[in-house]
Amino acid sequence: MFFDDHPRFMETSSTAANRDRLNLRHEAIITANRHVFDGARVVDIASHDGRWSCAALRAGAKHVIGIEARQDLVDHSNENMAHYGFSPDSYHFECGDVFDVLHDQQLRLEDADVVMCLGFFYHTLRYPELLTGITRLNPGFLILDTAVYDSTEKVVRIFSESTGKERNAVAGPGTRNDRMLTGWPSVPALELMLSMWDYQVEEYVDWSALIGAHPDVARQSTRQYAEGNRITARCTPGRAPRKGAAAEPTPAAP
Repeated sequence: MFFDDHPRFMETSSTAANRDRLNLRHEAIITANRHVFDGARVVDIASHDGRWSCAALRAGAKHVIGIEARQDLVDHSNENMAHYGFSPDSYHFECGDVFDVLHDQQLRLEDADVVMCLGFFYHTLRYPELLTGITRLNPGFLILDTAVYDSTEKVVRIFSESTGKERNAVAGPGTRNDRMLTGWPSVPALELMLSMWDYQVEEYVDWSALIGAHPDVARQSTRQYAEGNRITARCTPGRAPRKGAAAEPTPAAP
């Protein structure tokens, strides 16, 4: 599987460096969506050490831009790409706050075909800014992987995270005493937020079936997914036509 063939990613980050878990996440995030990566221009939000940018290129993406706030992880990303033989023309990692970069008009990120938002949505409460930045890129597909709060109500469970840990939120506006407020949305809340920015979930990954198909994978490593506290979804524009797309014809008056 992917991370068996790319073991360097086990060394360049201490965050969730469990090979079984990463391999199944690759199946859910990349393999299940391989058709959307072929020839695509991809933006990888909170790209970490470049693991998913690398996977997108291996799946056929034409170019990847990673956005990562921690310089050491950007350095690891560039080293990893060079190690695995990718042309420097096929990737770029931008070091900066995700919200600043997404709204930077000078970076010309609006050409993205696919946006990956993996393991980031639950490390913020700035959902309107995030979704506005994503929709500015006008992607045909948004691949989302996030922790969710188990509720049928449209709610967000709020947490306080230390910004000093690699796996947590990065310090920014709203940081107080080296901590940041973050939130886990329920699935109904997530779907409502997506719909406000004219996106809808096209398909959720069936994690129960995926885990069942790999009995050799340690169950503890995928417990969040098995218990429904984390989801993977492919989202598409759902309520408004994409820029340049033909509008639906207006029905004739009776």
